[in-house]
Amino acid sequence: MRERWAGWMIAGAAIVGLPSAANAQEPSPAALIAAAKQAAVRDVDYGQDLCDGDMTVEAWLKSVIRDNARAITWTAGTCRLLSLSPIDQAHWKYCVQATMTLFHPMTPKDKPTIEIYLEKPDHGRPGPAYAFRGAMLLHDGQGDYERERDGFVGDWDDRFPPPADVRAARCPSD
Repeated sequence: MRERWAGWMIAGAAIVGLPSAANAQEPSPAALIAAAKQAAVRDVDYGQDLCDGDMTVEAWLKSVIRDNARAITWTAGTCRLLSLSPIDQAHWKYCVQATMTLFHPMTPKDKPTIEIYLEKPDHGRPGPAYAFRGAMLLHDGQGDYERERDGFVGDWDDRFPPPADVRAARCPSD
């Protein structure tokens, strides 16, 4: 009798729409965003030892864009910045995007974006950050795709030249 009762409870939970064990293992978009924002940038530097590696992704991004964007919109889900490289073509749903809304965009689609890849979740918690992608329009209007954050910084600085003191304070390899 108890076994039948337990079976009815499980079936009832499925009908009512209670979260299944599989769904309980997926972190929310908010959790993915928080994990990416707080990740140290060294985690996405592919073994490079840059002087700002202890900064969080969020602090690093704010230091790069300075006052050139009116907002940063953070979203999470399937990776969107894909190149022609087969390494970037895989369907991966644990990415966080930071899209900048510029004060003076060149076109309506001029929205520089970085993307942080996170490893597969473990017990419902986001995995660690492990990869960086960035895309933006260059000063000549051509799009550029970067797999390393120092390349993104170079593109950003070419388009939005920083004051001399900001450039001097950056890591030598940036």
